[in-house]
Amino acid sequence: MKKLLPILPLLALLFSQCSNDFEVTGDWKEIPVVYGIISPTDTAHYIRVEKAFLDPEVSAKVIAKIADSLYYPENAIRVYLEQSNGNNRVQLIRVDGVQEGITRKEGIFATQPNWLYKVLSTDANLQLGQTYRLVIERADGREDITALTTIPADFVIRKPQAGTNLQRQLGFGPSTESTIEWRGDSNAVFFNVSLIIRYQERAANGQLLETKTLNWAAAKNVKRGIVFPSNPNFYTSEAGISGRSFYQYLHDNIPVDPERFRYFVESRIIVEGGGKEIELFQEAAAANAGITGAETLPTYTNMSEGYGLFTSKNSTVFGEIYFSKSTVDSMAIHPLTQQLNFRF
Repeated sequence: MKKLLPILPLLALLFSQCSNDFEVTGDWKEIPVVYGIISPTDTAHYIRVEKAFLDPEVSAKVIAKIADSLYYPENAIRVYLEQSNGNNRVQLIRVDGVQEGITRKEGIFATQPNWLYKVLSTDANLQLGQTYRLVIERADGREDITALTTIPADFVIRKPQAGTNLQRQLGFGPSTESTIEWRGDSNAVFFNVSLIIRYQERAANGQLLETKTLNWAAAKNVKRGIVFPSNPNFYTSEAGISGRSFYQYLHDNIPVDPERFRYFVESRIIVEGGGKEIELFQEAAAANAGITGAETLPTYTNMSEGYGLFTSKNSTVFGEIYFSKSTVDSMAIHPLTQQLNFRF
């Protein structure tokens, strides 16, 4: 039995990364490999459609460097995205990802051209809570390759709660953590939480010098929480973020400058949730991990044929987030942040 290196995308998967070898039998059997994440917050959607096959005489690593061996000829397939009820079927066009600003990481696979299939969000018009089907039609008459995913609904923030002044405040102490809590439907399973931190830099006389923004990936791969008691399709989830990690991030990303005084201004929380297919993908990757794992790893796919992952995600931005006075007071005496000159 020969090993075939999977022609999987080397773009980072939002919530996890996994690399497996596939065990296949039979020479010259073409195997479709598909990857795509669609989101209503994106301006365009991209799907990677490739092929893998065994050459009885040439190493898979050599084949992987030949772009013509990775991709279907342009007239060999047509790629569509449609609602599962058959409405709003749109065809994706083949584009070179390099021209779209999407480059493929250097590695064993050819990087140019980087063929992808694209549709603009205005044409796809993704609807929250709706199920979408990816359809790949083959010109040779073989059965269509398909996969389904359902778009998660928007998320609703519960913590931090708005105070009497209608502001939501986050508080970070050196040995405590702050909890961010949100609710969402059953179609989102894994979450990333980011803090968009905005602050001003002022001179000693109060003159505004600059307003700066930091994008902190504060929590990754947070598993969906408990089901909401009154609604079995509604879930409550949360991420605990330690004060230590907050101070460390600021220490690592803001240079010390004794001539500048810093003040937090309105910040934002971004909750990004991925479809249930990601959960199954991760479970398959972890099923045989570790010293007791099997020699051949199980590979999850939700494609009707071949290998790959077609899933969806959504993200919600919560504004008017502020840091508490106690946070700034603690930063003023903590070794990691005391030289950053933050003031309230």
